[in-house]
Amino acid sequence: MFNDFLIKGTLPQLTAKEGNKLKMLLTVMEYVEVLVEVAAVQLWGEMGRWAVVTIIQLAKCIGRFILLLRYKTSIVSSPPVKPLDRRAAIKTKQERLLCSTPGSSPEVIRLPHSGRVMRTLAGAPPIHQRSFTPPQPLNNNENEAAKLKIMSTKHLTAEAMHILRPICHLSSLYLFGQQSWAPWILSLGMDVTSLKLYNESLLTAAEKTELAVRRINLLYYLVRSPAFHSVTHRRIQYFLTTVGNRIPFARTICQPLLDYIPEWQKIYAYTWS
Repeated sequence: MFNDFLIKGTLPQLTAKEGNKLKMLLTVMEYVEVLVEVAAVQLWGEMGRWAVVTIIQLAKCIGRFILLLRYKTSIVSSPPVKPLDRRAAIKTKQERLLCSTPGSSPEVIRLPHSGRVMRTLAGAPPIHQRSFTPPQPLNNNENEAAKLKIMSTKHLTAEAMHILRPICHLSSLYLFGQQSWAPWILSLGMDVTSLKLYNESLLTAAEKTELAVRRINLLYYLVRSPAFHSVTHRRIQYFLTTVGNRIPFARTICQPLLDYIPEWQKIYAYTWS
């Protein structure tokens, strides 16, 4: 993540957005929460583990609501600071250099307080090519347009359900127990309902991509308890055992997977990242 920030520092068009510090904090929490959870188990046992998980999820929930309500972030992605697409960043930098050559679109900047768009001295074309018309920004920023639109009550309800889902899941785990289907059904129902409430015609391309990722993430419910222990684990175990017995040398790969999968499920099935 910090390497991405160093690369962004060389790209003038990738400016800091509102709530960027909070987004960075939430991203760091998502990256280290598994380490903190494992450390809590070693230090304080299972009770300490669940206490740490609850504290982390509450902090993430509060931070996401601040981004939603104060900074008008339409859809809070997970993690809030996405890994940098280096190929796209290099391509954008090359386009920016191309636009600064004579005879092409002039390089412009937006003043931070007034929002006025102005040409830079280096980006001004020769005198005989100047039109003296107000410059236009090089690219339309979808995020700025998204901030200006008013989020409907339906949209706020959908995003609030997605943000509250981990807290509701943990609360129902406390009430009904880890082997009950009630927490699993509750969180899955909140996820599906949240996705149904969004009006995709009003969303930007980045927001539609985030919703597509959330739909794919519904597959993670197959590795959450009790679905994992009741349905998924037996089928994975049967598949890996069959492959290990019938394909030469496959057992050296399948057997460690059979040993590690229950441990991975125990650690990663409750992070909601």
